[in-house]
Amino acid sequence: MTNSQKRNHDNFFRTIFADPKNTANLISLAAKNNPNLKELLSLINLETLQEISGAATREGASGSGDLTFKVKIKNSAKKNFKKNSETDKDPNSKSNRPDQLLVGLILEHKSYRDSKIRNQLLKYYFEVMHQKAGNIPAVAIIVYNGRDKWNPLKIKPHPGYPEFFQKVGLPFRVEFIDLGREPVDFSNLDPLLALAIAAMRMVFDAYGAEKYFKTALRRLLKSKQNFRSIVEEILVYLRGMLPEEEKEMIMDSLEVIQNKGYVSIADADYNRGFSAGEEKGFSEGKAEGFLDGITDAKREMAKAMLVKGYPISDIAIISGLSEEEIKNL
Repeated sequence: MTNSQKRNHDNFFRTIFADPKNTANLISLAAKNNPNLKELLSLINLETLQEISGAATREGASGSGDLTFKVKIKNSAKKNFKKNSETDKDPNSKSNRPDQLLVGLILEHKSYRDSKIRNQLLKYYFEVMHQKAGNIPAVAIIVYNGRDKWNPLKIKPHPGYPEFFQKVGLPFRVEFIDLGREPVDFSNLDPLLALAIAAMRMVFDAYGAEKYFKTALRRLLKSKQNFRSIVEEILVYLRGMLPEEEKEMIMDSLEVIQNKGYVSIADADYNRGFSAGEEKGFSEGKAEGFLDGITDAKREMAKAMLVKGYPISDIAIISGLSEEEIKNL
């Protein structure tokens, strides 16, 4: 996997899970099969989950998809709360109330096996939870979506050393979610989270995840909520990550999107490209090449739709190309 592909995965992950609601739904899903996360949910109030603004960190040229949050302890956790008589003298002090206690969450996404994950988490913890968030206790959750099997929790922190030294712990809890292999009931899952998980799975198992993706997309579009920008983000992500021979799988979804008033992938690409072009500045004389790239993307999509047997008139509507152009492809 190239660095560009790693960044695409991480950026998509951040786009979806920067929303505390989506992160809360993800943790709740994983807690069904993870007793440690289940215990965590019994102690924290996910409705108070809030991203720590400006705390995102980048690790090297390949980038990282880390997100950091803070969340309040539940009032019901009082029975587990013991006042330290040496440091907490006033039982009525706000700082001593469980509902005022904060816990940090570090969400780190990986799409490949990374031997440096432990050092990265330590860096995030000290830079964010220790320095910026007031040294609050934290739980790091590694969210993995990759082709190979991997469980970083089984990696010894000090390979080659006697077992005595392997018990040296981190200053925070670490949990692991294998997103590509996590048991998921897509029919009952939040539609947006279901679509995001299905899309991420399609990148590594297109045929296995196709039916889940299309089911989740239809459920999402039937909902009353407006997820237009997220749907566009997901479709553009898949178009950029799927191999050429597998891109046809999402062609059927284009018709669903078009009929629901969403823009096509070609239009989403155009909008994304236009913003990027404005950012770099057309004054450098790159406008012509930029527009050529947009046209090529539309032609590529139209060719795939022709192979799948779409009527030329429909391809023209979705791609924005003329029927004459399509016939000459």
